[in-house]
Amino acid sequence: MRYEVRVGARTVHVEASPDGRLLVEGRVVAHEVREIVPARHWSVIVEGSSHEIALLGGDPPRMRVDDTEVVVTAVDERTLAARGDRASVGGARHEVRAPMPGLLKAVHVAEGDVVERNAALATLEAMKMENELRAPARGKVQRIAARAGAKVESGALIAVLVDEPA
Repeated sequence: MRYEVRVGARTVHVEASPDGRLLVEGRVVAHEVREIVPARHWSVIVEGSSHEIALLGGDPPRMRVDDTEVVVTAVDERTLAARGDRASVGGARHEVRAPMPGLLKAVHVAEGDVVERNAALATLEAMKMENELRAPARGKVQRIAARAGAKVESGALIAVLVDEPA
């Protein structure tokens, strides 16, 4: 089953397979979940990093992830299809966002370019380290949302790609 999950201002596409595999933006993610209080509190290990998650309730739903409170919504593929949002269902649109605040040192692509999966899209400098932001899938660069030399916040949109057949 595919889901469009919004955590705070960030949207990610998640696919949960019947065999327990979890794909986030098309990438297999190692995870382990242990329920502490049924339907309210969990211990989660994602890619070796441990987190505590508690459902706080509310409308929209709020959760505490470690010590941070966030609004979380998840919409399944059937609901997305029913409301006519087919691009999200197929994962055809990929948003590349800054994983941390920093200085966008370079943008390596232009709108209209077709890039392969894992191609370098931009270079972000954070804490005197350069991090390459890479394409999550093969696609056409639909939009460049930030320019080289710009200071960006964590979660800032850098680029949007749409799936491009091989």
